[in-house]
Amino acid sequence: MANNNGKELATISVYLNTGIVTAIFAIGFVVAALLFGVTTFIIKVV
Repeated sequence: MANNNGKELATISVYLNTGIVTAIFAIGFVVAALLFGVTTFIIKVV
């Protein structure tokens, strides 16, 4: 950070745990599918 030769202000390194990200997306997909199924069931019954 103290040795800025170029015009960049800061470098940021981001490390993502792909297993956790994949699990979050999978859970979100399952919850969305369940909500969609429940709402369509309620709409068809009523």
